Amino acid sequence: MNSKLFKVFSFHTISTFFKSFILVWFSFFITLGITFFLWSNARENAMDEAKNRFKSNNIETIHKIEIRMHAYETILQSSMSLLSTVEHMNQHKWFVYVSSMQIEKHYPGFQGIGYSKIIQKNQLPKHIEQMRADGFKNYLINPLGNRLEYHPIIYLEPLTQRNIKAIGYDMFTNPIRQKAMTRARDTGETTLSGKVTLVQEQNHDVQPGFLMYVPFYNTHSTLLSSGQREQHLEGFTFAPFRAHDLIDEILQKKDPHISIKIYDGTTIIPQNLLYESDHVSNHSPLFVETIPLKMYGHTWSIRFETLPTFKETIDNAQPHLIVLAGLPISFLLLLTLLAFYQTAARARLLAQSMTSEIRMLNTELENMINITPNPIIVHAEDGTILKMNQTWSTICGYSYEETPTIDTWVDKVYKDHQKEIKQYIRNLSNITQKVDEGEFSFYNKSGALIIWQFSSAPFGTINGQKTIISSAMDVTELKNKDNMLIMQSRHAAMGEMINMIAHQWRQPLASISAIAGTLQVEAMLDQYDQNHFIEKLNSISDLAIDLSDTINDFRNFSKKDKIKELATWKQLINGSLAIIQPILTNQNIELHISETRERSFMTYPREIRQVILNILKNAEDVLIENEIKIPQIWIRVLDQDGKPCLEIEDNGGGIPPEIIDKIFDPYFSTKFEKEGTGIGLYMSKMIVEHHNGGKLNAYNTNHGACFQIILQTDDYLDVSGIAE
Repeated sequence: MNSKLFKVFSFHTISTFFKSFILVWFSFFITLGITFFLWSNARENAMDEAKNRFKSNNIETIHKIEIRMHAYETILQSSMSLLSTVEHMNQHKWFVYVSSMQIEKHYPGFQGIGYSKIIQKNQLPKHIEQMRADGFKNYLINPLGNRLEYHPIIYLEPLTQRNIKAIGYDMFTNPIRQKAMTRARDTGETTLSGKVTLVQEQNHDVQPGFLMYVPFYNTHSTLLSSGQREQHLEGFTFAPFRAHDLIDEILQKKDPHISIKIYDGTTIIPQNLLYESDHVSNHSPLFVETIPLKMYGHTWSIRFETLPTFKETIDNAQPHLIVLAGLPISFLLLLTLLAFYQTAARARLLAQSMTSEIRMLNTELENMINITPNPIIVHAEDGTILKMNQTWSTICGYSYEETPTIDTWVDKVYKDHQKEIKQYIRNLSNITQKVDEGEFSFYNKSGALIIWQFSSAPFGTINGQKTIISSAMDVTELKNKDNMLIMQSRHAAMGEMINMIAHQWRQPLASISAIAGTLQVEAMLDQYDQNHFIEKLNSISDLAIDLSDTINDFRNFSKKDKIKELATWKQLINGSLAIIQPILTNQNIELHISETRERSFMTYPREIRQVILNILKNAEDVLIENEIKIPQIWIRVLDQDGKPCLEIEDNGGGIPPEIIDKIFDPYFSTKFEKEGTGIGLYMSKMIVEHHNGGKLNAYNTNHGACFQIILQTDDYLDVSGIAE
C-alpha cells in the first residue's frame, strides 16, 4: 500500500473492513450449518423410508404365512366331510381322496394328510387284525404299552418312504402332541402343536416340525361342553409339517436383505427356534422387529432382522448430493465474499466518486435473488423479463435467453388458457401492494407437472415502466405426498375388504370342497346315482350364487362417489352392516341399533359408509383384543343442533387418555402387529370434515370408546311419513 492510500485509509475504514471480514466468516459458518442440517434431515428421511420398507415387508410376510395356514386348515376341514359321509372308510378310499386333491401341486408344503383314530384297550387285537388285513402286514401300535386308549395313525397319504414310518404311531404318548390334541378335542377347534421332531424324519436333514389337528366327532349334534366333546370324539384329521420345507416354500420371494427367524412360543431362546432363513454371526442388524403370530391356539414369535446387505439398499444419494454441493458452495461463498469485501475496501480508497453502500445493497439484492431457494422473477409492465433467478430457471427448465418475455414463457409452460393467463399477468402492473395469487399448475420443459403458490408485489419504476417482482413456493412434492396418503388409505381399505370377503367365502368354499370330494370318491368307487348327483350339483350351484352375490355387495360398496345423493342413516348403516355383520356375528358381538324418526339428507353415501365400516372394524378389533366377555356395539341415530348425527359406541374399555388426541393423526396406530397402517381414522376424519363439511369426534364413556359423526347439510328432510 503506497503513502497516498495510507493517508486515505482512516481508522473508520479499518474498522469497517474488519467488521466485514468477521461477517464473511460468520456467513461461511452459517452456510456450513445449513448444509449439515440439510444433510442430517435427508439422511434421516432415507432411514425412515428404509424402516417403513422393512416394516411393510414384515407385515406382508406374516400375511403370507396366515393365508397358507388357512388354506391347509380348509383342506383338513374338507376331509372331515369325507369321514362323515363315506361308510366303511379304508386305506384305499383315503388314498383315492387325497390323490384326487393333488396336494403336492395345489398345496405345496404339506407332508401329508392323515387320520388318527381312538382305539379302546379291548378293541386293540381286532384293530391290529383289521390294519394288517388292510395292507399293513407288520402293523403294530408304537409305542405299544398298556393304556386305556390309543391314538394310532391309521391313514397318512401320500404314503411316501417318510410317511410309512408314522403308520401306527400313537401321537397321544408325546406330551407336546397330546397338549394340542387335547385342546382340539375340548374346544372343537383347529389346533397347532408346539415344536416337535416328526417320526417321519430320517438320519439326515432333520428339521423341526409341528402338526395341525382337527377333531372328528361321531355325531352331528351341537356339543356344548368339553365333556360331551370327549365322549363323542372319534379321532383327528391332521397334517404334519417340516418347518424349513414349509416356510421356504411360502417365502420363495422374500426380501434377500432381511432374515427371518421363527420361534415356538413367546420366549426367544435357541431351543425354541423353529425356522431360520439366514444364519449370520457377529452382525448388528440395522432394524429388528419381533411380531407374535397367534394361530389356532398357538403362538409363534417371528423375528425379523436386516442383513448387512440391507444398508446397500438405502438411498443415500440425496444426503451425498447435499454434501457434495453444500461444501463447495460454502467455500465458494467464502471466497466470493472475501473477494467482494477486499474489492469494496479498495474501491472506498481508490474511487471516491462511488458510494460503497449502494454497491453493497445492489450486490446483496442480486445475491439474495440468485441464491434464494424460491423461484423469483422481475418483469416490466410491457412483459419484458428483467430478472430470472436460477431456481426459477432450473425448475422450469428454460433459461432467460429462451424466455425473454412473459408471453414467451406462458406459451412454453401452459398447454391451454394462454390468452387469459397473459392478461392476468399484465393486470399485475396495477397492484399497489403485495398480493397472494394462490396455486397455479403448469408443465416444465421435461413435461413434468409443477404446482407453485405465487405472490407478487410492486418493484418500483425502471426505465419509465412499472415493474413487478413475483416469487413462488414449489408445493408439488406436498401435493404428491397427499396423493400417496390417499392411495395408502385405499390400499388399507382394500386389504380390509379382502379379509372380509375371505371370511364370508370360507364356509361356502369348504362346503363345495366337501360335496365335490364326496362326488369324486363315489364316482371312483362306481357308486353313481343320477338323482343324488343332480341334487349335490344343485347345492354347489346355490353356493356359487351366494359367492357371486358376496362379490357384488363388496364391488358396489367400493364404487367411488361423484355427486351427492339423498340418503338416510338407516340406508348408510345397513350398507355397512351388509359387509361386516357376518364377522361381528361370528365373533359373538351383540349389535344394538336405535333410531329416531327417519330423515334424509344430501351426502356422499359410499364415503360415509366407508367411515362407518372403519369405526365398526376398529371396535371389533378392540373387543377381540381385550377379550371382552360380552362384547357389544351400540349404534345411535340422533339430531345434533338440527344436524344429522350418528354415534357408534363399544364396551372395549375406551381409548387411553395419553393417545386420544393423536388417534386422528396420519400414520398413528396402536395395532401394528395387526397390520394397522395408522391412516384409517385419519382418512375418516378427512372424509367427514374436509369432503362433507362435518365433524368426527371421539371420546370415552362408561362402557368404552364412542365415535360421533356430525354431517353439515342444509338438505335435512323428514321422510318418516313418505310412502315407499
